[in-house]
Parts: sequence; C-alpha cells; structure tokens
Amino acid sequence: MLAAMLMLNAVTALAQHAPDFAEKFMTLHKADSLVTCVTVSPKMMEQLADRHADGQGADLAKAIQKLRSVRIVTAPADYYEQAEALLKKNARRFKAEQDFQDEALRGAFYSRKNRKGQTVELIMLREDMQTDRLTVICLTGDIDKEFLCFLYNNKSLKN
Repeated sequence: MLAAMLMLNAVTALAQHAPDFAEKFMTLHKADSLVTCVTVSPKMMEQLADRHADGQGADLAKAIQKLRSVRIVTAPADYYEQAEALLKKNARRFKAEQDFQDEALRGAFYSRKNRKGQTVELIMLREDMQTDRLTVICLTGDIDKEFLCFLYNNKSLKN
C-alpha cells in the first residue's frame, strides 16, 4: 500500500511539472555553449507588474500577472530549423498558430493547450537574418484570449 501511494505521488509530481519547450530544447543542447537560456522568475514578473500598475501600464501589469514563467533562448540562426523540427516532432503537443516573414525576419508562433483546451504555453520562434540570431520566447501561464489580444495588438479586448 505504501509503495502504491509513493508511486502515485511521484506520478502526480511529474504530471505537475511538464517541461516547457525551452526546457526541452535546452536539454538537447545542454553541452552547447552557443545556446543560452534566461528565465524570468515569477518574482521578477511581479516586480514588473507592480512597476507598471499605474494608468497606461495597467494592461501590461494585468498581462504579466497571467504568466507563470518566461524563458528566452538565444542561439545562432542555423538552430531555427532544429527548434522548428522539435515543435513539429511534437505536433500532438504543440500546435502551429501563425508565421511571419519579411526581408530581415522570419518566425512562427506555436501553442500548447491543456486537457481543458486552455492555452498554457505560447512559443515564438524568431530568426533575425541581419544579426544571424535565433530567439525563442516561451511563455507559460494563463494564455487566454485577453492575453493574446494584448500581446498581438498591445491593447485589451475592450479596445
């Protein structure tokens, strides 16, 4: 009985910490010094939200409060295909949303939903051809319609 309870606790703990895309990508490149990851902590996001809670920044503060974590991965641009291949390999988990491209930039947005159909992770791949850099931004948290509207349009749903 004790062994069954311990296994159940271990399974529950693993289920609660599903690795985000940045973590998966960094695991593949852990020995590669050309790939770096910066994590913005919930405490730092809380401080940003408090700093922007007045007037104009109220929407920004509200958006920041919906996030659980932000990870920013940077690498040489030729890693773009590897990142996109990892997302496509896990197509059951990550859904392609939209892509963009012009002379200097290309990129794509992907999302991950939970079992209830709520978006819990948003990934942006961005290759800057002028600087030859890949940036992957991975947001986790409550990525609802209001958050997406703010992110894409820099305004709330009310506007």
